[in-house]
Amino acid sequence: MANTYVKSQYANMIVQFGNWIFHIRNFLFPLFYIALFIPSQPVIQNQGAADVLGFTLIGAGILIRSVTIGLVYIVRGGKNRQIFADDLVTGGIYSVCRNPMYLGNILLLAGFGILANSLLFLLLFFPLFVFFYFAIIKAEEAFLYNKFGSQFESYRTRVKALLPDLGNIKNAFQGQEFKWKKVLKKEYNSLFIYLSGVLLIFIYQARISPQAFLVSFIVLILLYITVKFLKYRKKLD
Repeated sequence: MANTYVKSQYANMIVQFGNWIFHIRNFLFPLFYIALFIPSQPVIQNQGAADVLGFTLIGAGILIRSVTIGLVYIVRGGKNRQIFADDLVTGGIYSVCRNPMYLGNILLLAGFGILANSLLFLLLFFPLFVFFYFAIIKAEEAFLYNKFGSQFESYRTRVKALLPDLGNIKNAFQGQEFKWKKVLKKEYNSLFIYLSGVLLIFIYQARISPQAFLVSFIVLILLYITVKFLKYRKKLD
């Protein structure tokens, strides 16, 4: 079966690049969070407005990731961190958007960029981050088409890659059961990183005192250890 996603040299390069980014994403993507601390001109002069918008996007990203994991979680990675899929999941939140986890990640990083109020980050690093996800999505589409053929092609034509179909949300969640324990089990590492990132931005910008930062960070560590202990004792299964 011919692959409609790799019909030109350019498309093939994007797919190969996407496969490579997917393979190293766990090492590469944290660098974008480090870039938040590069000195820059503000993107919004009113820091209060930046906080509201930034926290709104961060909250939306966390919510989308949590809903995705709590309902239907697609395992990604596989051996040697390669793209794979045992099944083609098209129901639930995946009938609203084909890549809800990626949408959540993009909203999160945009929110952190606005919270940090970094013009440099939003003009340079954030577009690069989005391009990397574009390449990953193209690589995944090529894989899914090769494996599932017309079944995936039909799904791709019905549901957009990132732009959610808000009119389909009600029907998508009918009969779904949200498992909050699964969210904690899968997301506690990420949540710790997100909340620690907020504290680091605040202390870097001298918006909280060192004492407040230390107390808040200790509380985060204790919560992290508690969830990790519950996971170890299989209380989140």
